[in-house]
Amino acid sequence: MLEFFMYPVSGIMKLWHLLFGSFLDGSLAWILTIVFLVVTVRGIIAPLNWLAVKQGRIGALMRPEMTELNAQLRHVTDVNEAVDLLIQQRELKERYKHNPMMGCFPSFIIVPAFLGLYQVVLRVSGSANEPVGLLTLGDVSSFRTSTVFGVPLTDFAREHHDLVLPMLIAALTFTSLNTLITLYRGYLTTLFDQKIPRRLLWFMAIMVTIIPWMLWTVAWHGPIPVTIIFYWGCSYLFTLLQTLVYEAILRKRYPLPEAVHEQRRESIQRWRTKEKKRKKKAAKERFKANPEQKEASAAARKRHSAVLAEARKIVKSNNRPEGPTAAE
Repeated sequence: MLEFFMYPVSGIMKLWHLLFGSFLDGSLAWILTIVFLVVTVRGIIAPLNWLAVKQGRIGALMRPEMTELNAQLRHVTDVNEAVDLLIQQRELKERYKHNPMMGCFPSFIIVPAFLGLYQVVLRVSGSANEPVGLLTLGDVSSFRTSTVFGVPLTDFAREHHDLVLPMLIAALTFTSLNTLITLYRGYLTTLFDQKIPRRLLWFMAIMVTIIPWMLWTVAWHGPIPVTIIFYWGCSYLFTLLQTLVYEAILRKRYPLPEAVHEQRRESIQRWRTKEKKRKKKAAKERFKANPEQKEASAAARKRHSAVLAEARKIVKSNNRPEGPTAAE
């Protein structure tokens, strides 16, 4: 299955090498080919990356209003009132043009491109007597004799520690800086009293230290060709510059209002004081002392769920009832 990714990557490399090989010889043509492979892949996904970053910021900008609507929905008892609130939520998303699914697309291009390049380099390293993907036998032979900073592109990095070290340090630096900027952006918009967002932020913070260590170990001891290290460094340099540009645009066009910062600070305070746990514990003790209240609360939650379910059906069908509904 991974062989499939090899063909588009080798095709892009073939086109760039045809261009650079027409006026450059040997290693420099292949080095520029790898650089412009990065530019091509990152250029394709740059608009998608921007949409993902923008949608994340828009989600934070609309959160204070959405939180207020959600709070009202939690206590609604009337279907028509619930319908009004759900319509307001929909209109809020439409007004902000919010679509969280946009953040999923970049990975569908980045990962196949990396896997495709890895397959191409491994096959070029292993055979000089057959084409690889869309690269001809002549391309393969030329690639095998090319070097970057005096290191053969198809050799494993572990075979040239002293020569590969500056390249590896640069790649790790670009990766770490990009992760730190993304981590800080996430911190500004995370609600710490919500378990999933908080744990995702902690996970990213842990990855800031673990990812460089893992990449260093794999590059230093694993079967990683020098080409992959070079591609990785170029790719994350491009990503770092792109991230800095995105941050500048976000600060200018989509600045976070004080309401968002205040909401984050309040969530940190609630998390530190374990407010949710205290409320759950108090409710548990109250229900234990009064079982009838527990049954009444469960019945109220069931009625509330029925009201919301009925309201969602109405909003989906755009058919508001005139009289009382079944849920009421």
